[in-house]
Amino acid sequence: MDRTLPKSLLKHWKDPKNLIQIILGPRQVGKTTAITTLMDKENTIYATADLPIPPTTDFIITQWEEARKLRHPQKILILDEVQKIPRWSETIKMLWDEDIRIKNKMTVWLLGSSAILIEKGLSESLTGRFELNYFPHWIYSECKKIFNASLEDFVFFGGYPKAYSFRDDKERGHEYIQNSIVETTLGRDILTLHAVDKPALLRQLFWYISKLPAQIVSFEKILSHLQGKGNSATLVHYAELLHLAFILTPLSKFSKKIHKTKKSIPKWILPNPALVDISVRKEGLQSFVFENLVGSHIANLLFGNHRYILQYWREDNQEIDFIITENNRPVLAIEVKSGRYKKTSTKLLNDIQCPFTIIHQKNIENFLSTSSIEEILSFYKAR
Repeated sequence: MDRTLPKSLLKHWKDPKNLIQIILGPRQVGKTTAITTLMDKENTIYATADLPIPPTTDFIITQWEEARKLRHPQKILILDEVQKIPRWSETIKMLWDEDIRIKNKMTVWLLGSSAILIEKGLSESLTGRFELNYFPHWIYSECKKIFNASLEDFVFFGGYPKAYSFRDDKERGHEYIQNSIVETTLGRDILTLHAVDKPALLRQLFWYISKLPAQIVSFEKILSHLQGKGNSATLVHYAELLHLAFILTPLSKFSKKIHKTKKSIPKWILPNPALVDISVRKEGLQSFVFENLVGSHIANLLFGNHRYILQYWREDNQEIDFIITENNRPVLAIEVKSGRYKKTSTKLLNDIQCPFTIIHQKNIENFLSTSSIEEILSFYKAR
């Protein structure tokens, strides 16, 4: 497997512990490639529900029966984009429990790119029967290793592997990202599968934020710039859908009082550099694009990690760009110096009392070469 993340996938493939294995992550980051690379056609049935018209539960039953017929002691069934099938979780629960009763040993892997639908199905029907495998956007070190990507390449093409085949034609690469990934995510993964009363407003929300990477902007201010009727509560809901589709990461403001954190104005991170609007992305390694690069890297390392949370802190005109917290306790403060002047608050640093580091043009590659949040913490705590 080419990816350095996630490291647990191979471990779970070899030893699923008699649990349904779930792979959750964005579109076009290699979930299907990774799992099909591991599988052996002699003992595996693979099928995808990513079809123009979503299949019914009969699709699951048919594939399950085919897997049962395999003449192999280690039978494996892989269902891709399973969340697109209505009532998928109830059907899988029925078949899984039936296999336990008849003592049919079979490993089941489910892949999905909609966290909200997958997690809803898991909580409603499959409690205690599954294990999650998180598959984030590609990080810089992976793209550098596999595609020999420069930092400038990564800012433009981001963590989408297929995009690097358009390196000699950036305009075509941009069109591929917009049409094949962003529009598919918005149109098929969100609007088709979720109850969205104002589709145009959801699209406007994403495109507006894509022009504001790593900026702190309230829902009220965003709403004042969008066309069409709506309210802040609607935007909050749509932002959550975009977050659960892995194309937007709103960060909360750190506070020792958790209720203030929940009511804070979001800092908007695009988790893949290629999701930043092209007009802003062309600025290259400077300003908010640079800051988003740092934030997106941490966000991807934290994908599926519930121990740590990425936040920011701001008081009046003073700000700490990123704070990594553990159980609401700051463990690392990060200031990003891209070239634009920002005053680091000594008062804020004294208040949080945790290690502090500055990421700038000279050390950004070293920072982006880290492959776990623990690596970041151990490196900067030791300084």
